[in-house]
Amino acid sequence: MRHVILHGHIFKNAGTTFDWSLERCFGEGFVDHRDDKTMRERRARHLAELVNDAPSLRALSSHHLCFPRPDLEDVTFHPVYFLRHPIERIASVYAFERRQDAGTRGARAAKEKSFTEYVRWRFQDDVPGTIRDYQTCNITGFHDTKTKQAPVNWLRRAMNHLAAIDCVGVVDRYDESMVVFEEKLSPWFPDIDLAYRAQNVTDPKSEVTLEQRVSDTLERLGELAVEVIRMNSYDLALYRQANQKLDAALAELPDVEQRLEAFRKRCRKLKSKRRRLW
Repeated sequence: MRHVILHGHIFKNAGTTFDWSLERCFGEGFVDHRDDKTMRERRARHLAELVNDAPSLRALSSHHLCFPRPDLEDVTFHPVYFLRHPIERIASVYAFERRQDAGTRGARAAKEKSFTEYVRWRFQDDVPGTIRDYQTCNITGFHDTKTKQAPVNWLRRAMNHLAAIDCVGVVDRYDESMVVFEEKLSPWFPDIDLAYRAQNVTDPKSEVTLEQRVSDTLERLGELAVEVIRMNSYDLALYRQANQKLDAALAELPDVEQRLEAFRKRCRKLKSKRRRLW
């Protein structure tokens, strides 16, 4: 039986950092899949072909990971998703697109518009729903749907999906998530090491709490804040579920604090090694 990690890479949810760790851990056994059009159109058939054509594949990351997954007799898939507080995520998406050297609609709009103008633009029906329950849409497999608001059955589907998988991370609890992932995946990947150097970080780390960052973002949005919360109510529910799932997984682990410190020590060693190279 083969075992393959599948990372559902959600835009601005720490996915680039996690992919960096997967590539470091598995080398050529990791695939950062970028043929989004084919994955969207052929879904499980395309994923099955990718796995069958690459017997050395151990981990794959895709922005358009399909659900349901293909049913292969000789392959067990281990899906991984990260959830992020959707209000904080909106600010991060805007900051990233303002800095991005790209000609996409989002990048152009972010450079031309204020934060609130950008959010209003993103809420238009003919604009991709990158900040409208985007995580719910991704986890259900409806990545590019331009619906004004996701139907409630998508939330049920996403919550059932997350409940059924072991590796559900929380972006603002990244180190804790990695400790759980290493424990959950180690029976099939005994040498797994998810230590990291943060990649593609828009905002530098600060001592400001998540609660304060969310509060500051809502204050920036002014009267638009109520609409933003309404249009991301499903993502807020999924974020709460992800935190509860992470709490339960940590409660089952012995010596959590020692594991966390050992993991962070490995990360510090990676950062130190980089400094020496320079």
